[in-house]
This record gives sequence, structure tokens and C-alpha cells, in this order.
Amino acid sequence: MTLRRRLLLYSAPVVLVVLILVVKLVSVVVAGNAALNHFSESDATALAEDAATLQTLNIIEPEKAPFAAGTAAVLRNRLDEADRQFSLALDRTGHDESCAVRVNLELVRETRGDSAAAMFQAQAATAHYLGAKQVIEGAPADCFDAAATARLDAKIAAVAAPPPPPPPSPPPVSAPTAPAPGSSPTAEQEIVLNPGQGDPLEKLQQILRDAATR
Repeated sequence: MTLRRRLLLYSAPVVLVVLILVVKLVSVVVAGNAALNHFSESDATALAEDAATLQTLNIIEPEKAPFAAGTAAVLRNRLDEADRQFSLALDRTGHDESCAVRVNLELVRETRGDSAAAMFQAQAATAHYLGAKQVIEGAPADCFDAAATARLDAKIAAVAAPPPPPPPSPPPVSAPTAPAPGSSPTAEQEIVLNPGQGDPLEKLQQILRDAATR
């Protein structure tokens, strides 16, 4: 075997690996661009497929796959899955480049807290708000403004406050008092039907006659 053939034989696996890497890189670019387009179109199903493609092929930027999967979960209103995927993306992202992931993760956790608060689940709401606050506290400079932390603090205080007491019951309605024996009835007592005092039909007829003569 000539030297040239031996070199070709020994270099073939290396060339094959390089070709595979090139195909993967091209596929990642295509899948990444498709993910952007499908996100702008709010196509959750297609975006989830793009995320699966990135998960398989992307070995250079491993944070992109869970980021795309988290975005697809948000479009499907599956916030628990979005929380998990964005958390995974954050673990795979360097601190200085983590702002975009942190913003999405903070919004997901704050929204989960709002949903729990609306269902009067104070403990769960507080846990989600504290998780969102933790994301902010670990962010690089200028990623969040002070209003985000203040907003979360206000929500934490709101769910921790005891519920307002129920409104007071209205006072009981007192029954009209019967006239004392020997006294003449008042004008209000003359037009009131008192059960157990005389014939109600005669009383009603008397009221109607009095009303007709006035």
C-alpha cells in the first residue's frame, strides 16, 4: 500500500467526523432560524419540533434547545414546563450572557405566582414570587430595573396579609308592638296586619276602606 493510500485510509474517519460536524452546524443554524420564525408566528407545535432538533444537534450552544422548548411551553400555557426548561437553559448559560434567559424565567415564575394568588393559594404564590426574585438578584448589571424587585415585594406582602373580615350583619328587624289595652292605635299600627289579633280578612278590608276614603 502506497503512502498516499495509507494517508487517505487513516484520514477518512477524521474527514467523516468533520463532515458530520458541518452537517450539524448547518442544521443548527436552520433549526435556529426556523425557531425564530415559528416564535414570531406563535406556532407552538412547530417551535417544539425546532427545540427537539436543537436538542439533538446543538453541541456548541446547548442552552438554545431548552430556551426554545421553554418558549414553546409558554405559547402552550404550560408554565411549569416553561419554568423547568428556562431553568435548564440558565444552568447552561454563562452569567454575563444570561439576561435574556433570566427575563423569561422571571416572567414565568411571576405569572405562576399571580395565578396561585388568584386561587387564594398564598403559600404557592409566595414560593413563585421568591423564585422570581432570586432570578433577579443573580442577574448581571442592568438586566432588571429596581421596579421589578419592588413589584415582587409588593405582591409578596399582599399575599401574606390576612384576608379582610366579612362585612357586619344587618341589624334584626323588630316586629311592630301591639297597642296597650285601652289605648287608641297609631296611624302605622292601623295599617299593619298582626297575626293572631282578630280576623286578618276583616283587618285587610278595613285597611282598604280607610285607604279609599283618604
